[in-house]
Amino acid sequence: MPDKRSYRRFSLDNSIFLQFENDPAKTVEGKLLDISFTGVSVFVKESVDAEAVVQTAVQFDMQTFTESHLFGKGRVVQVKRHRMYAQEGFRIGVEFIKVDKEIVLSILDRLESIILEQIRRKNQAPRKDPGLF
Repeated sequence: MPDKRSYRRFSLDNSIFLQFENDPAKTVEGKLLDISFTGVSVFVKESVDAEAVVQTAVQFDMQTFTESHLFGKGRVVQVKRHRMYAQEGFRIGVEFIKVDKEIVLSILDRLESIILEQIRRKNQAPRKDPGLF
């Protein structure tokens, strides 16, 4: 079956907090796995209901990003059992319902720049033994 994703996803190692619209007292901390223009993938230790509406909050490292936070509202569209770093949990997909798309674009642009810079540095690194070729 072909992949239905139409936006590039970028891995991002950050904490994310999810607050559930139907239970505002419930906040779950998760590990942000990746981000795209339309949503995020998150590792959480406890299962959540598919179709749950959540407020999301991500805090960024100020040395890497000019944005300090990304706040948004999303819908849980996927919940799968997942194992990460020897911990059992769930990988959930959250599709943005309401988010500042300019901030999302800025974050994605920065992530792409970081990746391209890493590739450039890797390609410029002198080889220890140039050999015959």
